[in-house]
Amino acid sequence: MNLGLALQTLAGAGMARITDAISAYQRSLRTFNKLRHPREYAILNNNLATAFLSVPITSESGKISEALAVQSFEEGLSAVNLIDQPMEYAMLQNNLGNALQYASSSHRVENGFRALEAYDEALKVRQRDNTPLEYANTIANKANCLCNLPDDPEDGEAGNPRNIAQAIKLLREAREIFAASGAQDRAESAAQTIIELEMAVRGEPSRANGGF
Repeated sequence: MNLGLALQTLAGAGMARITDAISAYQRSLRTFNKLRHPREYAILNNNLATAFLSVPITSESGKISEALAVQSFEEGLSAVNLIDQPMEYAMLQNNLGNALQYASSSHRVENGFRALEAYDEALKVRQRDNTPLEYANTIANKANCLCNLPDDPEDGEAGNPRNIAQAIKLLREAREIFAASGAQDRAESAAQTIIELEMAVRGEPSRANGGF
């Protein structure tokens, strides 16, 4: 497990290959059995999935890696549950939501609604009073997902004013928590997204690439 983490860190700095980290995680999974070591098995699958997501998506292998990442998150979730391993369960659900939301797939809307379900599962554990930063991260992820989904799953052309309104509400709460926790960069990012969404609602052009 530690070798995989070390190789993944080195790969991020261009000092190792991400495929070596993937191989290390896969070897570790032969040691940590799902039934005997559910927590370790779940964490290994989470790490394996994040390694798959580090493969560039410009190639066909990158797109395959996205699918493998989703499979790894789901496999990790098969080893844990909301009651016995709540932290790992929430982490995997949040990360699964992100993988689905940003996958370069032709099933964008379907994946988006699956992502919302995953975020809602994570939020059964991540609550403002016990894990405020994790809660804020997840509601911000959910808000970003809502922005790109139609209000009516059966009518993608009908627009999404309700989802946008909900996203703005979630981002305001996330911004407040980030600011109170000292995560100023994330607070500023949430604030900028709120401005852009409110401008879009009013039909104004975005100023994201310019000043005020």
